[in-house]
Amino acid sequence: MDMTERSDIAAAIERLCSLHDGDSGVLDVIKCGRAAIPALCTVLFQREPSGLFATRCRAVQALAALKAHDPLVQFLSDGHVAADPVERMGDEAVMDTAARALAKGRRDDVAFHTLLRLAEARPYLSGVIEALGALERTEAIPVLAGALTEDGSRQAAAAAILQLGRAALPTLIPIAKAGGPFPAYESHVSRKKRKGVLELIETIGIRTKDWPSLRSLVRDSDPQVAFVACRICMEFGPRRERSGAERRMGQLLLQSDAKLEDEIETYLGLQPVRMAAGDDNPSRAGAGTSSAMRHLLQGITRFLRGIFRLDH
Repeated sequence: MDMTERSDIAAAIERLCSLHDGDSGVLDVIKCGRAAIPALCTVLFQREPSGLFATRCRAVQALAALKAHDPLVQFLSDGHVAADPVERMGDEAVMDTAARALAKGRRDDVAFHTLLRLAEARPYLSGVIEALGALERTEAIPVLAGALTEDGSRQAAAAAILQLGRAALPTLIPIAKAGGPFPAYESHVSRKKRKGVLELIETIGIRTKDWPSLRSLVRDSDPQVAFVACRICMEFGPRRERSGAERRMGQLLLQSDAKLEDEIETYLGLQPVRMAAGDDNPSRAGAGTSSAMRHLLQGITRFLRGIFRLDH
């Protein structure tokens, strides 16, 4: 590398690090070609205690444009976690950007396992979860399912799983059933994950012949999990079991908080007519039966509410 080339790279890096000319600096660095990769790595791996991350994200963009994916793998594989929360927030913003860039430019096993390990360690990072999902590997489903409990990455995880469609079902169904041997001691996070997984199964849809693998969840000890299982039965299960699912929803009304109670009542009042895959009968267990059951459940609920008010 001659002096002129070094000078051009230094000037381009300076512009990339500028608050005002940073975006144009990315283009300048890219024009310098792969000779600029070492300087970009220096920017990427440099600590930033202030938490500012725009400059390092630009370095990621330039590295990706130069198809320099190995430094991105190295950066994402670094197990360093800043002790200071402000610095850590900036690091994680750069990780999100680097993960997305890696998934766009490289889809091999190295990229997959790098993103998988990072997603296991930091499931709350939406960019990492989005990047992992973009590789469309069913092996990632357990980690993606774990991210369903994270507010920041839930949507990215759900979108990634839905993208896999029915190919995800063989992995999702065991997760939905994995409540542990002692239901009373199941954690809130576990219940939240199982409910989220069941809702994805409901969205993806199952065939009637697949229903037996989920049947036991209608009696699950968690009311929210059981309610979703009842909905799946009503939409995709055998017709002979749907009245039982309605009765179970009636029982759940007595175990529910106000939010779930409203959801159940709304569902019973607005039950759609659908056709289950592989079933010649409407998925609703007969309009007359559903209407009668709905009025009965509403009457029982009003009666029990009245007793509760009298006692308190």
